[in-house]
Amino acid sequence: MLAPLVAAMLLAAAGPFDIPLFATPKAPTANGHARLVYAPSPFGVAVTADGRAIYDVQITAAGLPAPSTLGAFTSYVAWGVTPDLSQWRRLGPVRNGTSTVGPVDFNKFLLVITAEADSAPASHAGPTVLHGTSPSGWLQSFLTHPLFRGVSQ
Repeated sequence: MLAPLVAAMLLAAAGPFDIPLFATPKAPTANGHARLVYAPSPFGVAVTADGRAIYDVQITAAGLPAPSTLGAFTSYVAWGVTPDLSQWRRLGPVRNGTSTVGPVDFNKFLLVITAEADSAPASHAGPTVLHGTSPSGWLQSFLTHPLFRGVSQ
């Protein structure tokens, strides 16, 4: 258990735009990290009308099993989720290797990767396989939430 924690701390030290991703019991061999990159803009930095930064997310994942091994699933999908879990925004499909998904414009958010029946679901329904917290949310722990412990809701 110490090795993943040390790896996550080293990754977090890489920069303020990096997100270590943690596996859940549904996919214990999965691992990865993500990097927030500014979404394309003719002005250099993309922002919303009220000034929030807009990011694309580059996700590098490894060890994801075939989605079908988790049930009736065909794809992995990344979601940007508000800290209170009230808003889930589909960011795009994820695979082993590097995937760029987005945009996300939440100031503080969770990055959640789930197995889904297709690559463009309207809402999340499958199990969580990887999760991380945006750098702006590092002072708040979400690890005790049932979503990330493999507990059925």
